Amino acid sequence: MKARLGVISPYPGFSETVEKVAAELNLDMIVRCETEENNDSEIHGWVNHNRIEALVARGFTAAAVKKYVAVPVITAETSSFDILEALNRARSMNKNITLIDYDQLSHRVEYKRIVEVSGIDFRVFFYLSAAQLLNILNNIFSENDVVLGTSVNVVMKALDRGFEAVMVHSSRECIHDAIKKAGDISRSRRRGVRVCRSFQTILNYTYDGIFAAEKEVTLFNPVVEKVTGIKAEEVMGRPIEEVCSENRLCRALYGNGRATSDELLNLGDLTIVLNRNLVPLAQNNMAVITTFQAADKIRYMEAKIRRELHSRGLTAKFRFSDIVGSSAMIAGTVREARKYARSEASVLIAGESGTGKELFAQSIHNESNRREEPFVAVNCAALPESLLESELFGYEEGAFTGARRGGKQGLFSLAHGGTIFLDEIGELSPNLQARLLRVLQEKEVMPVGGQKVLPVNVRVISATNQNLSTAVKEGRFRKDLYFRLDVLNLQIPPLRARLEDVPELFIYFLKKAGPGIVESLNINDSLPEALKKYMWPGNVRELESFAERYVALGEENTNTHTVFHSMLDKLNVRSLSARKNSGINQMTIELGNMMDMEKQILLQASKLIRGNKGDMAKILGISRSTLWKKLKDLGLKVTDVDSTIDQV
Repeated sequence: MKARLGVISPYPGFSETVEKVAAELNLDMIVRCETEENNDSEIHGWVNHNRIEALVARGFTAAAVKKYVAVPVITAETSSFDILEALNRARSMNKNITLIDYDQLSHRVEYKRIVEVSGIDFRVFFYLSAAQLLNILNNIFSENDVVLGTSVNVVMKALDRGFEAVMVHSSRECIHDAIKKAGDISRSRRRGVRVCRSFQTILNYTYDGIFAAEKEVTLFNPVVEKVTGIKAEEVMGRPIEEVCSENRLCRALYGNGRATSDELLNLGDLTIVLNRNLVPLAQNNMAVITTFQAADKIRYMEAKIRRELHSRGLTAKFRFSDIVGSSAMIAGTVREARKYARSEASVLIAGESGTGKELFAQSIHNESNRREEPFVAVNCAALPESLLESELFGYEEGAFTGARRGGKQGLFSLAHGGTIFLDEIGELSPNLQARLLRVLQEKEVMPVGGQKVLPVNVRVISATNQNLSTAVKEGRFRKDLYFRLDVLNLQIPPLRARLEDVPELFIYFLKKAGPGIVESLNINDSLPEALKKYMWPGNVRELESFAERYVALGEENTNTHTVFHSMLDKLNVRSLSARKNSGINQMTIELGNMMDMEKQILLQASKLIRGNKGDMAKILGISRSTLWKKLKDLGLKVTDVDSTIDQV
C-alpha cells in the first residue's frame, strides 16, 4: 500500500514539484495551497478520516499545524542556496532588503556568511508569533524596503502594508528530502501500528495478568481487568498513585514499586503468584511491570508436566525411603548417598549386578535440587554403538538412512535441567567415550549430522559392575573420562556382605507380591533367617526372584514349608556346582569375634575343599592335629565336617 501524505503548498511552483516527486516515489498525495488564514478544519478532516499518514509544510505553518494534528508533520526546509536565490531576485528591485524568518528555523542558515559570499547587504528579523511579525512590519518605515519572506504569512502581510515582497522558494532537493522523509515515517508508523496491534492482541489473549506503569498506567490487560474489576479505559494514562489509592487490588499488584519474584499474594478468594520487575527507561525513569498467574493454574500445569514426564518415563520413582535394610553397611551407604545428593558433581556408582545401583541413582536425583526436572536412564550395554550415539545425542533430519523426519531429540537434551543415568558405563565404545567426555567438559552436545551445538545443563550419574580403574590400566576405558565420572564414588555392598538384611528384604518382596501373602504362607521368624546361609551371588535381584518364584509355586505344607526348603536346597546345590566348575574357591564371613569367624571359616572350608580332613588341614596351613583341636575348641563335631566333606 502506498503511503498517504498531505502537503500544504506555499506557492504554485512548490505544488508542481511536489506532484513530480510524489510520482517518482510512488506516493499518494493531497496538496492544498497555503493561504494567510489556514483552513484548519480541512486538515482535521484529512487526519480524522485517515486520508493522510503524515503532513508536509514549511516554516511557521509547519510549527502551527504540529500543535493540533495527530500525525507526524515534516518541515520542508529552505537552504542557504534558496535564501541566496531569493536575495538575487530582490536585489533586482534596487531597494533595501529586509528578510523576515521564523525564529525556530533560524539556526539552519548562516546569514553573515551569505552576506560575505554574495556581497548583498540585508537586514534580518525573526518572529515567533503573528503579533511579533506585525510589530516587525510596523517598524519598517521606509517605503524603499523590499521584504523577503520565508512564509505566506510574511509575504501577504507585507503586501497589505504596502511593501514589495519576495517569497523564498524551496529547491527541488529540499522538497524531495521532505517528501521522502514523510513517506519513510509513514511506512515506519504503519509497521509500528501493526506491531502494536499484534502485541496488544497477544496481551489480550495471554493467560497471565500483565500490569505496567511508569508515572502513569501504560498496560492493563483483560486478566487484570477481571481480577481488579476495573476496565482498562478507566485507568490507562492516569497517574499510578491515583489508581492505587482508589483500588486496593491495583495497589497490591503495584506493591511498593519494588522488584519481587514468585511472591504469593492473596486477593480475596484468589491466590496468585506474582513477579514484579523494574525496567530502566530514558532520563533515569523506571517502569514497573507486574505479571501474575493464579496459583491453582500453576499447580494444574505442574501436575500436567509431571504426568507428561511420567508418561515418557522421564521421572525417578524411587527414594531413599524405598531402600530396604537396617544393616550398618547399607545405612552407611545411604548416608553417603544423601550427602552426594546435595552436590552437583558427577557420581560413579559401583557394585555387582543386582545390588540396586539404579535405585540409588533415582534416590539421589529425588533428593537433589533437580528433583522437579527430568530423570533419564539409559543402559549403555543394551544398544549397539551407532544406535546408542543417536539415542544419547539425537540426530538431524536426513543424518542417516531411516532417520526420522524432523530429526530426534537426544537423551541429553531430554534430561536438560535434570539428571541422566548412564548404566553399564564401562561398556561404552572408545568413540562414544570421547563424545561423552566433550559433553562433560563443554556442557554442550552436537546431534548426529548437525551443524551447531546445543547447550545442556545435566548432572551425570553413571554406574558399573566392572572395575573401571583396572579397565583404565588395560586401555579399555579413557583415563580422563574416568576421572570426570568418578568425582563422587559410591560403592554398593553385595548382599552377601550384609546378610542380616536378607530376612527383611525377603518379607518386603513377599508383601510386594500381594497383600496377605506372608500370613497365608505362615511365614515365621526362623524361615527368612534360613536364607542367610546362602551367599546370593545374584544379590537383591536374585532374592526378589526367589520370593516371586516362591509365591508362584505356593506352599504345600505351611507348617513344614517343604517348598521353601526345597527351593533353598536347590540354590545351594547349584551354587556349589558352579563353584566346582569354575574352579573358584572363595568364602564370605561375617565380622565378629575370632572364635565366631574361625567357626565360619571351618564350616565354609568344608564346603569348598574337596577331599579328606588332611587336605583341609593342608590348605588351611595347619596340622591335622591342630585342625582336630580347633574343631573341638569351637564345639564343632567331627561328624559335622565329615558329613560336609562326604557330601562333596
